[in-house]
Amino acid sequence: MKGVFLTRLSILAVAALTLTPFCSAQAKLAGDWRGTFDANGATYQVVWHVTEAPDGTLTSTIDNVTQSIFGTKAKTTTVKGSDVRIEVDDVISPNGQDIPIKGSFDGTLNKEANEVSGTLLQVEPPQNPIQITFKHDAAQSGDAAAGAPAATTQPAIAGDWAGTLTAGPAQLRLVLHITAAKDGSLSATLDSIDQGANGIPINTVTYKDGKVTLDVEAVHGNYEGTVSKDASGIDGTWTQGQPLPLSFKRAQPQAAPKPATPTNIDGTWTGKLDTGAATLTINLKIANMDTGLTAQLQSPDQAPNWAPATSIKRDGEKLTVEFSAFSATFEGTISADHNTIDGAFTQMGHELPLVLKKN
Repeated sequence: MKGVFLTRLSILAVAALTLTPFCSAQAKLAGDWRGTFDANGATYQVVWHVTEAPDGTLTSTIDNVTQSIFGTKAKTTTVKGSDVRIEVDDVISPNGQDIPIKGSFDGTLNKEANEVSGTLLQVEPPQNPIQITFKHDAAQSGDAAAGAPAATTQPAIAGDWAGTLTAGPAQLRLVLHITAAKDGSLSATLDSIDQGANGIPINTVTYKDGKVTLDVEAVHGNYEGTVSKDASGIDGTWTQGQPLPLSFKRAQPQAAPKPATPTNIDGTWTGKLDTGAATLTINLKIANMDTGLTAQLQSPDQAPNWAPATSIKRDGEKLTVEFSAFSATFEGTISADHNTIDGAFTQMGHELPLVLKKN
């Protein structure tokens, strides 16, 4: 789907005398509204967040949870009686590319003020008319039917989140993937980019009163954090033996790098590292991409994972590769025939000779 717009709604305040029948309904709009719609053979989850200012004006945002697109602005929003109309003329960047979005939503608030049903008509990119029904969180939990006040709402957290964990001299880039099911339940996985460990299962995801808790049995870890009011960040603590601060921000979609013309050092290089206690096979894979040189390191005697380099620099025949995940650096000199790199592997202040030969 090229992009179904997400809107920041701003319901216009109108004189109370002209909207007496609607005042009670408008007051009940504050809170979270959840809905789904089908388009292009897929089902999309959306959350509409509505807040009321002290002067009575209402503002809101809509999260397209499935596509991880948040806060697209509405050009105009009007409310007349129970009729809601939104016009959108904005630009979103779901895949790192700007996509103009133009369209409108016309909906009706029911008498109980717990559902808004309507039609989304998107003219750019063109889509067939889409039917959406939003249900207030209080209505879904049964509180509205019982006449109880709406529960305190919390922002949606489904999507991708990026953070960096600092453990001593090591820095680990992490990506947290949170998915929301139709029934509202959450599941998640964790990628440790610098360790080459992707899809680490998260056994339990708990989210209540703006607090999120993750239990990761595979690494005996636990994370507890607080989600910001605008759902743009999570500040918390990662505990795996000892507590460490860890903050996440919404991950921005990035285009995958594309292969570029290979250099004379592209390929896989292998050497033996004598640690004194053991001799380890070391594989270094180098590839030139449109973003520059990239490298990955593997120690198959220890694990099958390929750990991506934090940086790789070539200055003539000098090569430097850094790995922040395990505080290591390889520095070497490339031979004239480009078949050998004679250098040293340094980790935590310990330098060991390492000669790599091209496979």
